[in-house]
Amino acid sequence: MLFSRQKNRQSHVLTTALTASLIFSTSAFADDWKSTLSGIKEDQIAPSYQAFANSSQALSNRIETLCQSPSASALAKTKDLFAANVDDWQAIQWLNFGPVTYFMRYYAFQYWPDKKGVTQRQLRTLKKDPSVMDQPKFWKAASIAVRGLTAIESLLYRADFNPVNKPADCHLLESIAKHHAETTQSVYKQWSDSAVSDWVFMEEGSTETADKLAMEQVIQQWLEHMSVVKDSKLETPIGYKGKPKPKFAEFYRSDLALASMRTNLTSYQALYHSGNPSLFAVALEQNPETANALDEQLIKNQELVGDLPDNYFSNQLSHEEKVALARPLVSSISQSQTLLTKVVTELGFQIGFNSRDGD
Repeated sequence: MLFSRQKNRQSHVLTTALTASLIFSTSAFADDWKSTLSGIKEDQIAPSYQAFANSSQALSNRIETLCQSPSASALAKTKDLFAANVDDWQAIQWLNFGPVTYFMRYYAFQYWPDKKGVTQRQLRTLKKDPSVMDQPKFWKAASIAVRGLTAIESLLYRADFNPVNKPADCHLLESIAKHHAETTQSVYKQWSDSAVSDWVFMEEGSTETADKLAMEQVIQQWLEHMSVVKDSKLETPIGYKGKPKPKFAEFYRSDLALASMRTNLTSYQALYHSGNPSLFAVALEQNPETANALDEQLIKNQELVGDLPDNYFSNQLSHEEKVALARPLVSSISQSQTLLTKVVTELGFQIGFNSRDGD
């Protein structure tokens, strides 16, 4: 499904007008960033984690029903809820910060890229005796490779697992989905009970406020995730700079790679405009040309990823066709990174090493 350019442009004009009307000496906010952070949490972080927790629970309930009354129809409904849960995760995947970092939960939600097939090997071991997962302390020591969406996808889509006809496989699926739902709910609750700045640990002698350091972390996560989308989600699977690696595409078994990228790129613009004042509003006062250029580029990203055909990651397109189609989007995301770096540098932020570089 293609994105509507006209709708995006109209939304952009309206957002710009409304944001501009709310600017009242935004420079007064630029030192503490409390209002911006509060808006990002209330508009993006908390609602996204709530949606993720809700769809995780719905998926867990559906899997329980599947195991009680296994059928092809029940499996199809389960896969639909899995896709919904993945989409909710993609809306907040950019943020590897806060409670999700405790106990490696970020990587447990999605163990990807699984370049050595660790998930499959560990699932095959577990299916020999799924009852071990019922032990009270199992999940405290369990591998992150069998805790979340990657493991659930394998059990739903790999040919060597059959939750409809093999009760042991369904028991495995049910246990993982239940733990996944409990974990997402825990992360959501922790965000509900805290501010973004609560997750910043101040260094001794720091002259910065906790709010500014927290905002810096949010921006860092956003920039790093742009690299993940461009490098790991797009370039690596299609072989943009080398040999294609189609099995490295995100959620390639369930064919959700393209939908995931679309949600990622949509979440970026929402993040840019969250808060009062938003990062966009503050940047607009500092440097209107750069602030608007970034906004336009974020819209362009959405349009370009929307223009990719729905079968983009399939084998129906040649390597050459995929690379040619990807070039405008790769260039656009790279330009977004450059513009965002310029925006935040002009606002006094120091952006460090990219710890999630997809190369």
